[in-house]
Amino acid sequence: METTQLSGTRDFAGDDALALRCARASLEASFERYGYGIVDPPILEQATPFLDRSGETIRRRMYIFSDPGGREICLRPELTIPACRAWLRNRTSDGEARLAYMGPVFRYDPPDEGRYREFYQAGVELIGAEHRVAADAEILALALDAVERGGVKGLSVVTGDIAILFAFIAGLNVDELTKARLRRIVSRTDATERLMQAAANRGKPAADVAPDELATLLASIGTAKAEKLLTEIYALVDLRHVGGRTPEEIVERLVTRTALSTFEGVSRELLEGIATLLEIRGEPDAVLAKVGEHFKALGVPLGANVLGDCRERLDLLKAYRGGADAISFDVGMHRGLEYYSGFVFEIYAAANPGIGHLCGGGRYDNLLQALGAKEAIPAVGCAIGVDRLLLASAGGAEASRGPDAIVIAAGDVSRRDVVRVSAALREAGWSVETELSGRDAKNAAREAAKRNVAHVVTVGAKEIAKGNVTIRRVDESADRTVPLADIAAYVAKAKRP
Repeated sequence: METTQLSGTRDFAGDDALALRCARASLEASFERYGYGIVDPPILEQATPFLDRSGETIRRRMYIFSDPGGREICLRPELTIPACRAWLRNRTSDGEARLAYMGPVFRYDPPDEGRYREFYQAGVELIGAEHRVAADAEILALALDAVERGGVKGLSVVTGDIAILFAFIAGLNVDELTKARLRRIVSRTDATERLMQAAANRGKPAADVAPDELATLLASIGTAKAEKLLTEIYALVDLRHVGGRTPEEIVERLVTRTALSTFEGVSRELLEGIATLLEIRGEPDAVLAKVGEHFKALGVPLGANVLGDCRERLDLLKAYRGGADAISFDVGMHRGLEYYSGFVFEIYAAANPGIGHLCGGGRYDNLLQALGAKEAIPAVGCAIGVDRLLLASAGGAEASRGPDAIVIAAGDVSRRDVVRVSAALREAGWSVETELSGRDAKNAAREAAKRNVAHVVTVGAKEIAKGNVTIRRVDESADRTVPLADIAAYVAKAKRP
């Protein structure tokens, strides 16, 4: 029989299974402390919401297939979209909603330490809170609390806010179409590289930037007309997704190769200025001060609320946590999910950074409307990688233990009596394993000690005839004779070794 598991998956058994169960209990307790209630969306979801809203990093790693009815289905690659969809479907009021979840998700990632193709994700979503900064601080404080209570100490936090970049772009003296393209660019993980390339290409002929025939044709009709033409072509053929990309993204990539590569109307200085802004990172107060100076140096107006919100968020986090956390601010931080619209963060184990971030999250105020809400609804959340949490807390996990007791038969005793004693012990509150392999009491006791079983209960013919059983604690050498009538009282007083 084939026993090899699929690459990128793992079996949870023994201590691993116990650690997973303990992690679930710890995380759910942390979520409950903050008032978050459990939701449990299905593993199978419609693929379209993820293809449209998650971003290329997720899309190209999704498990997608057609079901017998011809519908495009996927194994959920993350849980924010399913949790939001479930809330929209089942909500009973328009007030704040605090949702929590834990379950398996699926992505086709290269297997590595802490990285699997089927892995466990736990998280929370805070929907409908109008004081966005306070909601952001609550999510980050909850995330840090949950990870610490999960057994990981020495945490570091990297945080950012996409609103800073969007504020810079909003202050540029360019048309709205160019601003929209720049917002898409800065939301990508390769934003700095693309902006610097565009700055280097500034002023070059289109043929030097994109020499192929299609690019030359698109360049000859102008950026706006090229985008409109391509959009109409995809609409005519009813093209929805190619290789995990939407038609809008395909248009963006094609147009980027031509006129977008020079960003008509945007000076080389401003393109380099955006790239420089993306690279500002470090201690939060110093970073925010430097951001303000950067805006001023380039003549871009900066609304007071942008940096004020960042400072208030950090101040509220100190109120939650006492200001003891190691926090850095990265203006160009990206999380690989395109629905983020503002505050973002990741949490790392300082002692084990190689496994990647343990938790990440952020604000996504436009996602719920994209999923069917009548209007935009403020929302922020985070997800904890439970597999990575287990790796980071290795050594601190509780050791697996066996049942409270093993019940064995000694001598010529009826199986019915053995079962009757087992049932009485369970009724009294113990977890009980009934020996069914015919091992003698000595061997059974030796096996019980290896498996960290607390007690061995022997049912002998003479003892049971008198209404008694023999109980031995694994950490003691003496046997105790206990009347069946007193089993419940004995169990109530017994402490596990």
